[in-house]
Amino acid sequence: MKNTILILLSLFIVKSTFSQDSLKTKNGVIEVDAITFDKLIQKNDGTFLDVRTKSEYDAEHIAGAGQLNYYALNFKKKLLMLPKDKPVYLYCNTGYRSQKAGEILVKNGYTKVYNAEHGIMERNLKELPVVEGDKSQLDKKNFMSVSDYSKLINSDTLVFIDFYAPWCGPCRKMMPMVDSLKTEYYGRIKIVKANSDISKKLVKELKLIGVPYLALYKNGELLFEKYGYIKRKNLTQIFEEKLKTN
Repeated sequence: MKNTILILLSLFIVKSTFSQDSLKTKNGVIEVDAITFDKLIQKNDGTFLDVRTKSEYDAEHIAGAGQLNYYALNFKKKLLMLPKDKPVYLYCNTGYRSQKAGEILVKNGYTKVYNAEHGIMERNLKELPVVEGDKSQLDKKNFMSVSDYSKLINSDTLVFIDFYAPWCGPCRKMMPMVDSLKTEYYGRIKIVKANSDISKKLVKELKLIGVPYLALYKNGELLFEKYGYIKRKNLTQIFEEKLKTN
C-alpha cells in the first residue's frame, strides 16, 4: 500500500512538472489563448488588468477587469504597485501591449504573469462574453463593412488593405508610409485603410487576431498577407512584383 502511494505521488509530481514546463512563455510571460485565459480569470485568485486606454475599455472590456493605460506616463509606476505574491492576468486588444506590460513585471520580480496572447480580438472570435459599453469616444474614421470589403477585393485592379487600430504602435508608425504609397501608386493600386476597432463584424468575419494586418487582392484572390510591421522597401518590392504579374 505504501509503495502504491509513493508511485502515485511520483506520477503526480512528474505530471505537474510536465504541465508547468509545457506552458508557452515569452520573455518570462506565460502566454495563453482566449479560452484558457477565461478559465484563469474565473479563479479570481490574482490581479486582473486591462492595459488599454480608457476609451477602449469603456467601449468594450472583460467583466471584472481593472484598467491601466499602457501609454500613460505613470503606467510603470502604477503597474509595479501590484502585489507580487499573487498571479497577474493581463490583456489588451491583440496581446501586444499586455505582453510588454508583462515583461516589465517579470523584470521586476513578478513570477506568475499571464498574458492573453491575442487579446480581446481572439475573445470576440471565440464568442466569449464581453461588457459592451460607450463607443462614442472611439475614432470613427475608416469604417469598413463586410459588403464594402467584398466589393473591394473583387475589383479587377490590385487592392491593398491596411487593417489598423488607432492605439497600435506599429500601425501608427506605418501610417505616413501607407499614405505616401497611396499617392505614389495612384491609378495602379487602390490603397485603403480599415479601422479594426469600429469594423468589428468584418474583423470577426475574417477571423483576424491582430493588427496591423495587411492584405493585397485582385479579382477576389489573396496575393499577399502579413501580420505586423513591414518596411517600405519590402512592401514596394511586393507591389512591383504583383504589378508585373497581374
